[in-house]
Amino acid sequence: MSAPAVKGTSRRRRWIARAALGAGVALALVAATLAWGWWVQPSVLVVPLRQVGYWRLGVTLKSVEVGGHAWPYLEAGPADGPPMVFLHGYGTSKDAMMSMAAHFARRGWRTLAPDLPGFAAHPFHRGERHDGAFYAREVGRFMDAVGVPQAVVVGTSMGGAVACELAISDAARVRGLLMLSPAGVDPPVRNAFMRRADAGENPLDLATEADFDRITATVFARPPSVPAPFRRWFVEQAVARRDDTLQIADALRPFLVSGLDGRMAAVRAPTFVLYGTADMVTDPSMLSVFVRGIPHARTALIPGAGHVAFSDDFPATIGAMHAFLREAGLAPPPADGTATAAGVTPR
Repeated sequence: MSAPAVKGTSRRRRWIARAALGAGVALALVAATLAWGWWVQPSVLVVPLRQVGYWRLGVTLKSVEVGGHAWPYLEAGPADGPPMVFLHGYGTSKDAMMSMAAHFARRGWRTLAPDLPGFAAHPFHRGERHDGAFYAREVGRFMDAVGVPQAVVVGTSMGGAVACELAISDAARVRGLLMLSPAGVDPPVRNAFMRRADAGENPLDLATEADFDRITATVFARPPSVPAPFRRWFVEQAVARRDDTLQIADALRPFLVSGLDGRMAAVRAPTFVLYGTADMVTDPSMLSVFVRGIPHARTALIPGAGHVAFSDDFPATIGAMHAFLREAGLAPPPADGTATAAGVTPR
């Protein structure tokens, strides 16, 4: 009676050994893949991790065709919620707006954040001059394609200037205008970044990892920690489309320098303009130009925040945005009480 028991025990041991060997091989393959992704092919890690980020924040990656061009965009929130469109800045993408879009989606807004033409996953539109008028027109066509003829429009930096251009050239589309560190006007103070641009440089030109570090140190007062694979992946993507983005920079330059000057009186939408006091790209002195140009605008300054104020101080930036939306009658106050009037100055 003992022989079968010994034989059964031996089989179990062999099965356990094979299972352990298989698990060890699988773990070794996973480790090798991660190491390869970390050092050689960062997209192996970045793409799935970005999808995890979308899932965690409750945003969905979508695409819509507009005039023969695919527009990738992120959407979140209830389909019947009041729409809010987010426009990113030069050299960035829809992902830069993801945290804000997700926040407002949780408070009942239908939020949409596209990659603008020539940036991230949105190809350059061949044969088009990518200036301010082009971007405003194309954003309007995108809004029609996703069934949003009118929206509250939030733009940062270049995206803020484009949002303002849309409010000037196609006022019916913009129910509310929120500009975060917007470009587009001639500032009272020309900072070092602007003086470099005046000399013909593109301070946001990204071709190496050293450029990446220099740019992040410029646009953030508190630069976020970026893992090495993400940095390499971002630089690889930027280099692949560098010729196009340099064309975009040349086409946009007049618009971003002063293209809104003398035209902002045409803005009819309730308007909010915000800068960080430590902004080294669009100087906070530009706030006074927007106030003169849009007399009904409300404003906010975020102490210590840089060009990407919502990254440097998310609570203060979001709180100021909520307060404006509430005071302008554009949305009910959020249930969690994050909207405070601190830092918002009615004009």
